[in-house]
Amino acid sequence: MTDRLIRLMKIIILVQARPGILARELAERCGTSERTIYRDMDALSAMHIPITHQGRGRGYSFIGHFAMYPFGLTEDEVQALYKLLPLLDEIKPMLPDSFEGAYEKVLAAVYKQNAEKAEFQNGEREECPERSI
Repeated sequence: MTDRLIRLMKIIILVQARPGILARELAERCGTSERTIYRDMDALSAMHIPITHQGRGRGYSFIGHFAMYPFGLTEDEVQALYKLLPLLDEIKPMLPDSFEGAYEKVLAAVYKQNAEKAEFQNGEREECPERSI
């Protein structure tokens, strides 16, 4: 069950990152068969996740403005992002103007996630104080 849950989350992230992604591509990325992807799509639909099939050859996308923020990055993924930092000046001319801002937002979210994780592990996270009337 855990493997399926992880795969379902991965499918949501892939569809969000690449609207129009085909079942074949999802199967390759998830290391499973296309038939399993079709069953997973049925399961996501049953959970009211607004994913739709756009038609033969047009792949899957979300209906409306559905978004999930996938910042449960592994340590290897975080390190890969940080390794890109020194190269940014070199590759900046090849990137769209908006890349740097997007990259900074991702790093900020990673930093916040790591800070919250550290606070929780150190027991420093406080309960919300009660409001006085």
